[in-house]
Amino acid sequence: MPLEKIKLMLQSPDTSSHDFSETVNQSNHFEIARLLHKLSTDEKIKVFEELDSDAKRQDLLYETDLDSRMEIQESLDLGYLAGLLDEMPEDEATDLLKEHDEETQKELLSKMESRDAEVIKDLITYSEETAGGLMTPHFNKVFTDQTATDILVHLKTESKHDTAPYFYVVEDSGELLGYFELRDLLNVPAFSKASNFMRTGGERVQLQDSCDKIANLMDQGNLSAIPVVDEKNKIQGIVTFDDVIRMMQDIASEDIYTMVGTAKVDPFAKRIRGKIIARAPWLLTTFLGGMVSAAIMASFEASIIEFATIILFVPFVIGLAGNVGIQGATVIVRGLATGDIQSDNLQTVVRSELFVGISNGVIFGVLCGALISAIASPILHSTPLLGIVVGVGIIMAVAMAALIGSLMPSIFLKMGIDPAIAAGPVVTVSNDILGILIYLTTARLILTTV
Repeated sequence: MPLEKIKLMLQSPDTSSHDFSETVNQSNHFEIARLLHKLSTDEKIKVFEELDSDAKRQDLLYETDLDSRMEIQESLDLGYLAGLLDEMPEDEATDLLKEHDEETQKELLSKMESRDAEVIKDLITYSEETAGGLMTPHFNKVFTDQTATDILVHLKTESKHDTAPYFYVVEDSGELLGYFELRDLLNVPAFSKASNFMRTGGERVQLQDSCDKIANLMDQGNLSAIPVVDEKNKIQGIVTFDDVIRMMQDIASEDIYTMVGTAKVDPFAKRIRGKIIARAPWLLTTFLGGMVSAAIMASFEASIIEFATIILFVPFVIGLAGNVGIQGATVIVRGLATGDIQSDNLQTVVRSELFVGISNGVIFGVLCGALISAIASPILHSTPLLGIVVGVGIIMAVAMAALIGSLMPSIFLKMGIDPAIAAGPVVTVSNDILGILIYLTTARLILTTV
């Protein structure tokens, strides 16, 4: 791998500057960016400095992990960094600027070209997971009276930015009227006006629309770009497919890491201290949940002493209930993230997951209860009622876990909290506490009343 070779060269005292520079620049700088976290801070800076063009440095900064990017930027003169950001697409430069504190943002913007700085000042006000935060202000804008020849001539002379396959027809005020594709432009008479061959309607999103909504619209319409309009239907920019894919990957990674109670950023790139700080609060939640569970078991101490065998099946009941709860929560969180679950079908999906979870609880409760009743006397030297205790405990605990796992994501969503949190330690700890309480209460009621 290129990075391994670079690392060996950095560690070797016999490596010449020329050989090192040649190796770095002959390697794929996107691959270097992806693996840069494996190097020390000084090594990252040296690799960055050896790149032979600002274009490669811009790519490396944008593609690498947050920690590496900040370490490199801290070593740069703010004037030089502002110049790098100036030459980047405004939406990418905005993403990098958002990672700095407000004071540094202002200083960098003051050193950038005024035109770019003004565009970025507008973009930086939007959340990065909204259409406003994802959009690029560069797109093919066409006025109604422009002819096909005028558009093609302008397209040929405009070489600064990549050309999207869509052209958006607007009034003088900027209001979006319609669009056409490049193939439409090539198949009309040379002097045909845009208003005569444009397509009206078409998908569009508002500035505050979420990345999930944009992804769904682009997927349904098989679009590679979608226009972003304000409340007056004036086009502000476009969101491209690659920007949506990148953001969806980031959101998916964040959801997965949140579900297991770890950092919201790439855990492979974070410093050890950062990992500890990010994970400690979740572990504290688990610790507190364990203390509550221990207190519940202590309150049932008399029943446990009298019927000691019931304690053997606590892990089994809790494990089964926990899995059912996590399954339900994960299915709903995933559906919300992909857009497959919307407000119109949320209740149907919740009911379905509840039915599936409770049905599994009944199936395993009956099977396990019957098996334990059969072996209670000859093997466990206990009453066959133990099977009924375990069976009923499983059914009740799993039913409660299914309820929590199915409802918690939608509750969190209504509260404006990331639903992924519900599928992690929150559901796990809740299921543990309630599962133990339900199982031991069931055991006390059945064993002490017979």
